[in-house]
Amino acid sequence: MSQALAPPTALEIRAEEARMLRARAMGSARSVLMLIGLIAISLASVHLYREALLWTGLASTMVAVTVLYARYSQLSEADPQQVDRYLMGHIAISACTGLLWAMGAMQLASPDSELQTFLAGLFLTSITAGGVMAGTVYRPGYLALALCAILPFCLYLLIAMEGVQRIYGGFLLFYLSFCFTTNKTASQKSRDALAAKLTSRKAEVALKEFAEAAKRQRASKRSLQAIRHDMAQPLLALRNFLAEMDRKASSPEHAVLVRQIRLALVSQEALVDELANVTVPVAEAAKDRIDVSALFAQLHGEFQPQFAALGCDFIIHEDLVEVESDRAKLERILRNFLSNAVKYGAAGGQVDLSVFAEGKDSVWQITDKGPGMTAEQLVMVQKGESLPASTTGSGLGLSIAHQLTQEIGGSVDIASAKEVGTSVELRLPNTVPQALNAQALVLVIGQETLPNMGRWADLISSWVWMFAHANTCAEASQMIAVLGQIPDLIVLDPAAGQTFEAGDLRALCEQAPVLHLLRPSHPQEPFSEMDTLALPDQETELRRVLERHLQNSASSRAL
Repeated sequence: MSQALAPPTALEIRAEEARMLRARAMGSARSVLMLIGLIAISLASVHLYREALLWTGLASTMVAVTVLYARYSQLSEADPQQVDRYLMGHIAISACTGLLWAMGAMQLASPDSELQTFLAGLFLTSITAGGVMAGTVYRPGYLALALCAILPFCLYLLIAMEGVQRIYGGFLLFYLSFCFTTNKTASQKSRDALAAKLTSRKAEVALKEFAEAAKRQRASKRSLQAIRHDMAQPLLALRNFLAEMDRKASSPEHAVLVRQIRLALVSQEALVDELANVTVPVAEAAKDRIDVSALFAQLHGEFQPQFAALGCDFIIHEDLVEVESDRAKLERILRNFLSNAVKYGAAGGQVDLSVFAEGKDSVWQITDKGPGMTAEQLVMVQKGESLPASTTGSGLGLSIAHQLTQEIGGSVDIASAKEVGTSVELRLPNTVPQALNAQALVLVIGQETLPNMGRWADLISSWVWMFAHANTCAEASQMIAVLGQIPDLIVLDPAAGQTFEAGDLRALCEQAPVLHLLRPSHPQEPFSEMDTLALPDQETELRRVLERHLQNSASSRAL
């Protein structure tokens, strides 16, 4: 399984910190109550009974407030506002607790008793020592507690006391700075541990999902194999019948008809064989050397009788001798297009099937003079969607052909108009593109989010590709140099009003393919040396386009 897990976001880490603070509230309360009791005993031992009672009451009240806040405040880890409100409330309670402890310490400290002053400082260091240890959670809350507890007491000793007690105040200031420095390291370790924990949790979920998907796939494969087995039986019987008919052929026309039926049977058997692998991912597309003349002769023998029955001319133009592609998929694509021409082509008209070379591509065209499609139907078919059930013809064949074309690294362009006809252009690389690298690197320059799709980083990571982001072209060039890796695709997604120098864009185009994303809200003049893409409405359409560019990039690098 090749699966790249996105690192935890800042929100996820804050939400986990909030959850841990709430879960630890009761345990922390018990520890603080024990410390409060120890301090009360210490105060009573020096005959400060009134201070001991007052201190115990006030400090215990703050502990109760902390526990009640943790138990009854609203906290949904999926709601950023609730998470931030909870953490802000925690900071406020920590600050109030610190001030209360500072007031208690100042009440205990006395110019006449160095012991009482020492005990007061010891109480404050006891409550703040936990922040310098491993496992501390949420640094802002600790800083609020330490600052509000120790800083007022230090200032009180430095201003109101003299001699050793003033020196003690300076020592506590040094202790406060030590706490800040040590807590920074401890907090970073805790956040790293939280990030690892969240990643591990995501990995467990991904593994479970993968196991379930594998289980469903095995069940689906078994079902398809059973269907394949059952469908193979009547096809075998039909082949035997054809052999018998061939032996008893009484005329040349009869023999030709038998051969045409046999060609159609071979195609059906190939489709049945593909059922065995329909749900199994293929690491590398099949590569066949295809004789164009033989392929066209097969299609002509299969479809000419059908067009002749409609009084329609079927014209073939060959400008290529041989191509390399997946033969089974290419045949299915062309049959889908020709079947549509048979179903919807105008009687007495003409259907043209042609192929020619254009650069490194082979271009296959099928045109008819049929009823055509409306603009709305054409948009749906171009997106690979089937037409509504109420439409004459579902468009499912075109949708299947669209998907097969993507699988062999090609593209389909369909032009159609009502009462004029339909023209389909299939463009394929003459060699099968390399399998798309699961670790393809996509670099986005400009905006960080997409409307209705979320953040670029989350979107690209969910497709199991590597992702990098830069705000400007200069920053992108620096990032490429630091990474030491050329991106497989650069997506230019400028913010409103953002412009780029032609020289910077040209330098990027020389390093990797660049795709300029055009948003309706702020259209810009595209750079002549890069492809453009109008921002799709759906995530699936965006992924399909990016996959095609990544496949083209892999193919060009292989050449």
